[in-house]
Amino acid sequence: MNEMKLPAMLAAQTMLLEPRAAAAFLSRLSTVPRAGEPERWRKARELFAPRTEILEGGVGVLEIHGMLAYRPELEELAFAGVEDSAEVAGAFRALEANPRVTAIVLNVNSPGGFSVGGPEIADAVYQASKPTVAWTGGMMCSLAYWIGSQADAVVAARSAMVGSIGAYVSVVDFHRMLANVGIEVKVFRNAEGTFKAAGLRGAEIPREHAEEFQRSAQRAFEVFRADVLRARPGVGAEAMRGQVFDGQQARGRGLVDALGGLDYARSVARMLAGKS
Repeated sequence: MNEMKLPAMLAAQTMLLEPRAAAAFLSRLSTVPRAGEPERWRKARELFAPRTEILEGGVGVLEIHGMLAYRPELEELAFAGVEDSAEVAGAFRALEANPRVTAIVLNVNSPGGFSVGGPEIADAVYQASKPTVAWTGGMMCSLAYWIGSQADAVVAARSAMVGSIGAYVSVVDFHRMLANVGIEVKVFRNAEGTFKAAGLRGAEIPREHAEEFQRSAQRAFEVFRADVLRARPGVGAEAMRGQVFDGQQARGRGLVDALGGLDYARSVARMLAGKS
């Protein structure tokens, strides 16, 4: 991971992560080695591509496991539990285009991720020409719920973690720490570039930058909320305040349709395929 990658991920993108998972993810990032990516590493990305399979009866299953980010570095895939949202989108399109597939099950265990690339997966699920079922036995939170909520049916295990509908922008403010050792980061912008280099590592965060980060988070949430409601209009505002629910609570709030295991989700997909 090069010097600019970490602040770019944390400051330049709106994060759609379940908070406890976000803290664990940021902790793991500190152990990721910084290195260039040789050609052989690019080929190694295939080892971390999302898994898909086609079951008897034409049910295609796509696994969405890990924190979602758009075109992450190989070391993030290998050591930080990151899933490439671009690869997820491609795998979903491939299943949808496969004539052998009659329905698609999303097997989700993800705390969410970064906003870039995620809403496009949600759109693909919502617009799919074949029946879709989202299932989680672990986590379907934040961006992962954004995606899963767009399926024709959502199924969760009783102990699953579901929800965390919200968005935030995370910026680490180092400027006081640096000032204590006599270092000051000065940023010289063009006159029109009020928000250029907002969140730059080590620079003080002025009021207008903080307000812009707040606007970004609010905008992301409003788009998130609108997409949830287009697919699940019964979800109330009280369930979209960033909370995480277990499967039974999520069902009571309209976030999921039924409780059950992966086999049950597959049977729902087969039933929907038969109706279509």
